[in-house]
Amino acid sequence: MLTNDILFHEEFSKLKNYHHHANHIYDHVVRVAYISYAISKVLGFDYVSAARGGLLHDFFLYDWRERKANDTSRSLHGKEHPYIALENARKYFDISALEEDIIVKHMFPKTHAMPRYKESLVVSLSDKLSAIFEYLQQSTLMVSILLRRRRTIQVI
Repeated sequence: MLTNDILFHEEFSKLKNYHHHANHIYDHVVRVAYISYAISKVLGFDYVSAARGGLLHDFFLYDWRERKANDTSRSLHGKEHPYIALENARKYFDISALEEDIIVKHMFPKTHAMPRYKESLVVSLSDKLSAIFEYLQQSTLMVSILLRRRRTIQVI
């Protein structure tokens, strides 16, 4: 498959140990990779690089919530993690210049550097779509739990 070297890599699998949005980073990057792959394939872009870059865009191996809690400016993680992800991606995988750009530019416009390739823009947008989906999914679950509690209280 297009991404098996990444998906089944021991170090990459460690992303399952770190929480992100509504689940763990591993689920998030797989979702971003799939959305990026689908959009890129339909548009005739380099869908392999989009999928690989989507998987590697958040390949940092730490709990960003803990890091952010200790960051007085409250913005370092958002600006630094693309470079940490790139360093990890280079360490464990052979990546192209396009995939490097995808990883580093996925936080546009927060990081200010414009994506150089159309696939980089696709992954950046897919990342934002995925985050919205994950937060809505989490919010829906919270509302459902609150409504169940409310019904239980009314029954009692």
